[in-house]
Amino acid sequence: MITYLKHTEIDKFKWDACIAKASNSLVYAFSWYLDVVSPNWDALVLNDYEAIMPITHRRKYFISYLFQPFFTQQLGVFSRLETPDFIVQKFIDAIPSKYKFIDINFNEDNNAKGLIEKKNFILPIDETYADLFAAYKGQAKRNIKKAKEQNLYLQVLPYKQSVDFYVKHKGAATKGVTAKDYFMLKQLYKICNKQNMLLSMGVFSKQFGLVATGVFIINEDRVIFHLGTSDSKGKEIGAMHFLMDGVIAQLAGKNSFIDFEGSEKEGIARFYKSFGAFKRPYFKYKTNTLPKILAWLK
Repeated sequence: MITYLKHTEIDKFKWDACIAKASNSLVYAFSWYLDVVSPNWDALVLNDYEAIMPITHRRKYFISYLFQPFFTQQLGVFSRLETPDFIVQKFIDAIPSKYKFIDINFNEDNNAKGLIEKKNFILPIDETYADLFAAYKGQAKRNIKKAKEQNLYLQVLPYKQSVDFYVKHKGAATKGVTAKDYFMLKQLYKICNKQNMLLSMGVFSKQFGLVATGVFIINEDRVIFHLGTSDSKGKEIGAMHFLMDGVIAQLAGKNSFIDFEGSEKEGIARFYKSFGAFKRPYFKYKTNTLPKILAWLK
């Protein structure tokens, strides 16, 4: 039986135990992560936490709706056992009818009729760095060579500085994300950092200073490229390729794969694929049963 639980009714110890042991475990679904990105989230729970699904909700003008929290690529159904399509569908059917507008993402192991496939890219890094580098595409190798000719260097950077750099050089182009959301992101990174799950790196030029940053969340064998960008000079001299190559060299053989969090933009997807990454899709569920007069909520 699938039960809808309000936030105060959730047993977070059982919840986190289920996520930790789930075959499709993701850091986004732990209670402490959800508490930051979607305070007062609710849940759907099968029996005694055999399978679970977070309900990330908001309310606007007396309308309750489900949304995908910023900086949280995948959620959906998590289980210690497999999650076949019919189980995913049962969870979708169990979403309370009061949510007339829903726009949420399910994870890579979830699928059901009507879900929309989204792109994600995965790079296995359980080999030696030499073997991984050999599999890079020409674009990556050329840009890394260009960056090394500029005498760039990579070093650990405080996560607050990485977020501020991102906001300065890309924040305005990130649709819908506000200063409040970036403050929330720093709170999230603070928790990750305390748990030794965070890697924040910066690429520096002796001539131009900081030209690129990248923040990675490391959970078990999965290394998530969570936030990153370069400034105009960094783009010109291949700083992001240099950063990613340096992180791969550092983590090669220690973790199973890098999760690039995907992109529907071909240029960004090409960047990921240049390191040998391959597509592993996740899924979107979107429905709108609001009266036409409330179409603004789209």
